[in-house]
Amino acid sequence: MTNNTVPGLLSVIVPTYNAKAYLAETLASVLEQNWQPLELLVVDDGSSDRSIPVAESFGSSIRVLACPHRGLAATRNSGIMAARGEFLLHLDADDLLTPNSIAIRMRHFASDATLDIVTGKLVCFLSPEMTVEERNRYMVPADPQQGHLPGAAIIRSAAFDRFGPLDERFEVNADLDWSVRAQDEGARIQLIDNVVLKRRIHGRNQTIARKRELDTSRLQILRASLARRRKAGADTSTRTDI
Repeated sequence: MTNNTVPGLLSVIVPTYNAKAYLAETLASVLEQNWQPLELLVVDDGSSDRSIPVAESFGSSIRVLACPHRGLAATRNSGIMAARGEFLLHLDADDLLTPNSIAIRMRHFASDATLDIVTGKLVCFLSPEMTVEERNRYMVPADPQQGHLPGAAIIRSAAFDRFGPLDERFEVNADLDWSVRAQDEGARIQLIDNVVLKRRIHGRNQTIARKRELDTSRLQILRASLARRRKAGADTSTRTDI
């Protein structure tokens, strides 16, 4: 994919699936960033609501790619293939970038050309439309949390050539799997303390609605990571013996 990239361009990829409730606010948080050049790409995963018209209402500032319903990982991969940027930022359709979120991270790439990924922190917030009863069900962490891929990380598009696409066998947590895999395979990652993302809690988040699947996939990811590290250690030992 990097043969078609535009040097210096940042592509923000927003996957959508029946996301009309929060999509406009999410897209506005991108367009309000003080960063150019920027490409904003909405990749729709077969929504049955008005997600596509909401995205199209922003006019030529947004590219919209309509896909058949295949799941989140496949939708992210479609965005990666369609993006033109040297740098990629995956942003969930219900989350918000903080002011200067992009510029803060891009400065690190400018100062270190070897970096593959720059990852900031996120804060969680309860969506304003939630009732008092709904709000009382959820505990929002008081302190910023370290993010991994969607929203918190900006990634060189070349990293997806090196480490491969997201594994579409994961219905959930494909982004975490990719992040761990890239780290295991030697990605150059810069973690920063800046809060770059506001993660919306509204009760229908995958991390809430599909907790059992998330827990199962985390275990799979951990086991695969341990296997890669053991293999890497064995390969190093073999080369040393030679």
